[in-house]
Amino acid sequence: MLLQCNRKYVDHIKFCSKFRAPCRFHVVGCDMSVEKEKTHDHERACSYEHLNLLLHFIMGIKVSLESLQPQSLELAGHKIHELHRALRELELKLGQLTLGGGAPLHSEKTKVAELSRRCQELELKVGTFENIVCVLNREMERSSTTIEAYNRQHRLDQDKVEILNNKVRQLERTVGLRDLSIVEMEGNIREMSAATFDGIFVWKISDFTKKRQDAVAGRAPAMFSPAFFTSKYGYKMCLRIYLNGDGTGRASHLSLFFVVMRGHSDALLKWPFNQKVTLMLLDQNNREHIIDAFRPDISSSSFQRPVSDMNIASGCPLFCPLPKLDTKNSYIRDDTIFIKAIVDLTGL
Repeated sequence: MLLQCNRKYVDHIKFCSKFRAPCRFHVVGCDMSVEKEKTHDHERACSYEHLNLLLHFIMGIKVSLESLQPQSLELAGHKIHELHRALRELELKLGQLTLGGGAPLHSEKTKVAELSRRCQELELKVGTFENIVCVLNREMERSSTTIEAYNRQHRLDQDKVEILNNKVRQLERTVGLRDLSIVEMEGNIREMSAATFDGIFVWKISDFTKKRQDAVAGRAPAMFSPAFFTSKYGYKMCLRIYLNGDGTGRASHLSLFFVVMRGHSDALLKWPFNQKVTLMLLDQNNREHIIDAFRPDISSSSFQRPVSDMNIASGCPLFCPLPKLDTKNSYIRDDTIFIKAIVDLTGL
């Protein structure tokens, strides 16, 4: 009689629309109990909350899987097997208790139902974990393959970048050397175009005002002229001028000096240099040139065969008083002055 009543009660629960049952999402955290006829309304109204609970549940599973070992799955399977065995024992006892009282039978049925529910939950979780582990393993394999390919490409790119950097550095050195060669060649061309080979040289100094200001300020106190020669294979020489004076003529005179330079044919020439030198500041009206001349002191190092690019300059520190330049404008015209040097070629 009791069994018949229990079956009727169970059948009533299955079909009763007013029976309140836990939400299908209770396994992920929904704690609502809903009448069967209102289940769809509840799921529509709480769809966002259910999705959020599922997200947290799945994230929790993902974290748990990081430490999940195959032994854990084996242990879970073993537990399921034990539960099945316990379930069979309970079913056997239930059969034996059918002729007994109703209360023990009801208690055993409750245990059987609980064990069945736990078995189903464990089977579901284990199946879910196994699927997730498989998916994660595949993703890890794909990620490892992608990372390895990226690392190989990165190493290749680094090698290419290093090769290109070496080429750039090499090209920069080559360009730098060529620039120096071009500058040197341009200097040689300017020197050769301005050079004379008869011992007479006229030096045009333009932008005189600015250059004199630079000399007064100490930015460029001295200037060198282009080289000139006594002949094509003769002595190489140049002039050096201080527009604000030098030594005893500083700030009071224009100082002008003669410099013997190292030339290509020095081995063929007589040393020390012993030719008379005449220096001139030209009056551009051709009337009153300022002239000074000297014959070299052959004991001075200034006139020995050069061992560097230039010997020490020698000449006239008091060549021309600065006030004379300012008061007579025929020496400076169009902001330009002319210096002339004449080397006596007698005996060469």
